[in-house]
Amino acid sequence: MLTDPRIGKGRDTMLGVSASDAELGLRQRLLRSATEWVVTHMLGSDPPEHTRLRKAVADYFSPRAVTEMTPRIDMLTKGFVDAMPSDTPVDLVMELACPLPVAVICEITGISQRNRPRIEKSSAVLSDVTVADSRQLRSASIDFVRLIAPYFVARRLRPREDLITSLTQQMASGELNLKEALSTVALLLIAGHETTANLIASTMLALLRNPDELERVRSDPDRISGVIDETLRTEPPLPVATLRQAHSELDLAGERIGKGELLMVSLLAANHDPESVSDADVFDPARQARHLSFGTGIHHCLGARLARIEATTAITILLERYPGIRLAACPETLRWRRSIFFRHLDSLPVYLTH
Repeated sequence: MLTDPRIGKGRDTMLGVSASDAELGLRQRLLRSATEWVVTHMLGSDPPEHTRLRKAVADYFSPRAVTEMTPRIDMLTKGFVDAMPSDTPVDLVMELACPLPVAVICEITGISQRNRPRIEKSSAVLSDVTVADSRQLRSASIDFVRLIAPYFVARRLRPREDLITSLTQQMASGELNLKEALSTVALLLIAGHETTANLIASTMLALLRNPDELERVRSDPDRISGVIDETLRTEPPLPVATLRQAHSELDLAGERIGKGELLMVSLLAANHDPESVSDADVFDPARQARHLSFGTGIHHCLGARLARIEATTAITILLERYPGIRLAACPETLRWRRSIFFRHLDSLPVYLTH
């Protein structure tokens, strides 16, 4: 389903809207008008638009770019870990899992980290448009545009070595329009921190719930890669892929799908497919099982490599500094954000001990 050319994307699929303009209900029309400036991006388009929009930012997430960014990620992580109080329980979501990826994506785009609270607040709404009400969406969309737009004006006057400068130059050459540029930055701000924050928090929770594996990772930090992959398989940051739409009538596994119908793909179910993984509910970092948590095909996660580096760095430094880290709450009492698309811990309280 993720690679079938008969199934694709569109701006409205991001909103859960499948009807034509004439058939749209009030809520759908409000959704469209409220989010137009933040959903006209690569994730809501098919080729050739998708190819053009992805290419516009791809260099900033290339293997070379991520390698060059790694020392800065290391420095940022140490700063957040150093700032944690060690005499009281610490919320890892608030103190590390969320702020680190926001700081990284701000550096890539060129947006000031002072805007982190605004980014986190608005993206919490815009990341799950199908469960937010129209007023929230309108407010969050307007706030994002007000946050991002001045940077394009500033970079036109004073270019810098950042992604917004590159997008500004591409607008000037006619390769992008303003709506596409704003939407692209909004997408990167949302996807660039929500999914990575979820991955960091879920991986730490998996280790804290598996003390034997935590001890093995302490002894051999190279095992972290396998732990991250197994976390991606069992607790993907996005349990379902963003919505798709059938571009024509088709049969899928015996089901008749009508043209224009929306399709939701469960990545979590794919990761637990018994034909691919035995004992799928068992957390086993040594299995090296294939997973689809970064998607596949043309919409494979652009920031997958960056997310792995951020998660690896965060967990490595945290365990080096506090090898005795332990949960400060029962796993069963932890709360998860109400969401269709994201697996997001509200908090992860821990004791930081040496």
